[in-house]
Amino acid sequence: MLACLCRPAFSADGGGISSPDWPGWRGPTHDGQCAEIPTAMPELKLLWKQRMAGRCNAGLAAADGVVVAPDSDGRRNDYYWCFDGATGKELWHAKVTNGRQMPYSSAPRATPCIYKGKVITVGAFGDVHCYDLKTGKSVWEKNYRKDFDAGNKPPEWGYAVAPLIFDDKLILMPGDLVALDPNTGQTVWRAKTAGPNYSSFTPAVVGSVREVIGYDAATVGGWDIASGKRLWSMPIDNSKNYTVPSPVVFGRMLLLATESDKARLYGFADDGTINTMPLGENRDLLPEIATPTLQGPLVLGISRGLICLDPNDKLKRLWIQDKEDAFQDMAHIVATSDRAMVFGDRGEMVMIRATREKCEVLGRAKLCGGQGKDAVVWSHPAIAAGVIFVRDEKYLYAWRMLPAKFDK
Repeated sequence: MLACLCRPAFSADGGGISSPDWPGWRGPTHDGQCAEIPTAMPELKLLWKQRMAGRCNAGLAAADGVVVAPDSDGRRNDYYWCFDGATGKELWHAKVTNGRQMPYSSAPRATPCIYKGKVITVGAFGDVHCYDLKTGKSVWEKNYRKDFDAGNKPPEWGYAVAPLIFDDKLILMPGDLVALDPNTGQTVWRAKTAGPNYSSFTPAVVGSVREVIGYDAATVGGWDIASGKRLWSMPIDNSKNYTVPSPVVFGRMLLLATESDKARLYGFADDGTINTMPLGENRDLLPEIATPTLQGPLVLGISRGLICLDPNDKLKRLWIQDKEDAFQDMAHIVATSDRAMVFGDRGEMVMIRATREKCEVLGRAKLCGGQGKDAVVWSHPAIAAGVIFVRDEKYLYAWRMLPAKFDK
């Protein structure tokens, strides 16, 4: 099965990846892969930090020399800040009046998406904005309730699905799955679903079939990116009323792992549908929030520790490392072929090298806050042009990985 573990290299517009950007949820290939991770624990230099208005769980996006950070004062206003990535100079900010409350605050949950000189944001109550990346000027805006008949109430924990660009289409999940023209906000297609969930969608290329894969409130499925036609569907256990981790696509494989069900590995058929008989299952990996990531041919995930699974052996558990504090609760994993960075929810980054036999810790560094009982860091980091961008409830930080230890 090793031949199936290669990943298709594609960017938001369907072309190859050539720039060291992190334009949206889980990076340029939407799978947590990052070629910039150095071969050894880098020496980190704080370039700058900028004050934030309050806690915000939405991830960061960095591209074209800037970083975009969603933010909220927790009372009346959401903010979207755009800073120069090298200096931290504020280039612009947009303020969106909110003034509403929900569990875990009304701050944005969705990572912004940077695309061709624009940035697209989604708020917890379904306010969608497209801004000019250079000036912050509004290009267009939508509202899930007014423009897509999403109803008067958002999901209990807010709209969390990150905007996704694939084949020049903007994918959003107001209730139905919709594709918009990212330049104008006009609807290209609309597909009926069972309603929104909290997991962001993943693009997939299976032979000649190009599709987006994700969860609605009752199923997981794939939709043809050109037409919106649903290609396949499988029921899910949504008894907890939320599914957060994204599907993971690699080659012709699909990995599903959520707190409500065991981890399952499936194979794609030639027509882009799923063979519903699992190729492997595992009951150890039950992530509540964090999406698993591949380090080479190994699956790494967080579930009461860092767990390593073998997708070539029916998702057999190879080991669990539960000694590091950063691996205990929620953590984001960014990886390359033979090493990974694990960003824990107290602001610590642990760099590792996973093998079939063990987890080798290469180093660790405290990158941001997370000192108090409730001061957790759920925002996904961004890595672009040799800089790690992270945030906590007080500051956005830019850490330079010194080039002396970069891959040659």
